[in-house]
Amino acid sequence: MDSVIASERPPEESEPGSPRDFRSFMFIWVAQLVARLGNGLTAFGLAVWVYQDSGLSTSVALVTMAAFLPGVLLAPLGGVLADRFDRRLLMILGDTLSAAGLVLLLVAFQTGQANVAVVCVCVAFSSVFTSVMDPAYRATISDLLSPKQYARASGLVQFAAASQFLVSPALAGMLMSWSGITLILYIDIGTMAVTTVCMVVVWRTIATRPRAAQQGFWADFRYGVRVLAGNRGITVLMLLVTVVTFCMGFLQTLLTPMLIDLSNEEVLGVVRSVAAVGMVVSSLLIGVFNMGGRHLRYIAWALAASGVTVLLMGSTVNVLLIGVFAFFFFMTLPPLNTSVEVLARSSIPNEAQGKVWGLMGLISQLGYIVAYGVSGVLADYVFNPLLVPDGALADSVGAVIHTGPSRGIGLMLILIGVLLVGMAVLMPRVKSIRSIEDQFIRTMETKE
Repeated sequence: MDSVIASERPPEESEPGSPRDFRSFMFIWVAQLVARLGNGLTAFGLAVWVYQDSGLSTSVALVTMAAFLPGVLLAPLGGVLADRFDRRLLMILGDTLSAAGLVLLLVAFQTGQANVAVVCVCVAFSSVFTSVMDPAYRATISDLLSPKQYARASGLVQFAAASQFLVSPALAGMLMSWSGITLILYIDIGTMAVTTVCMVVVWRTIATRPRAAQQGFWADFRYGVRVLAGNRGITVLMLLVTVVTFCMGFLQTLLTPMLIDLSNEEVLGVVRSVAAVGMVVSSLLIGVFNMGGRHLRYIAWALAASGVTVLLMGSTVNVLLIGVFAFFFFMTLPPLNTSVEVLARSSIPNEAQGKVWGLMGLISQLGYIVAYGVSGVLADYVFNPLLVPDGALADSVGAVIHTGPSRGIGLMLILIGVLLVGMAVLMPRVKSIRSIEDQFIRTMETKE
């Protein structure tokens, strides 16, 4: 591992984790923070536009799938590239080419050619290049930081992710009511330009030398598969996380239609932004304070709390209460994501970080793909018809959670909440996952 690091770093910095390295990481983090803010505007704006244009949750799910699927499927290949080429340069190329898809989408809206199909094609094009950037970004953290800094860095990364939910929805809701989707696209393209400039500065400042490839591209890919398959604990952890992402995918897709039916796009934006404060608070706490070594405990409590809040979210039609429950739900995400990432990162050799992160991204996010594929159809054609005023469950379940055009979505969220609580009970009892935590604790004690 030391020889690999030395081959990618300046000779005078043989070990990661120096103050200069952390400053470099922070500069990269700021660049990604700016990009996340713009991405959040576009994601919110497109979801609202598509639902208002079609009136179907299925359309929202299709656009979400188009933005998500290419990046997930190509993530393993992006991971191989991250281990063969300059990781910072890959991030620059990924951001730049991803912005091209937004430009095409902007042209479609300005010429009146935009529809659900066109939106899907453009966001899918952008997503292709996200698959290059994300594994390189994750692997760069391992280049620059020591294991003791992983949890803090992960907390800051979670904060950057939270920013697109904190600021972007409220701002996008106002912009949508004032000027529509095109201004949002202009802003997002501008933020990506700023991000690219910042990344160029980092690329020219950090003297990195790509590790010479000792084998072919597909040999590298197969090596990543062998590393992952040889670690039973990581494989099982990723499979269980896939079930969790399946649950999260339902909430991500269906919350917008449910709140639009109960209010409007401005209220939706404010509720989602205020709710995201929970994620920001939790992320900052992780960034300031380390979480220690017992990460399975955090995973279990986070899953249990998220399940309860999703269940309560689905059981009410009060928008204020939905916002409160969403706030607590967002609070559970940073400790959950950070704990999973720390346990996984500590078990992967640095020379295989890009390859294995790409594969893990593919496995763990298959749950999102399945959820996006079925959530809209189930909402529009199965659950919502059951809970309209004359639906089959109107007099039974409807008497408890109310009836209306989107109350079937509420019932779906209740079922998802029950599944998350079940995962909280199961995950800490898996022996192979407990062994990962034990290994991480031993490593921490050795470093001390």
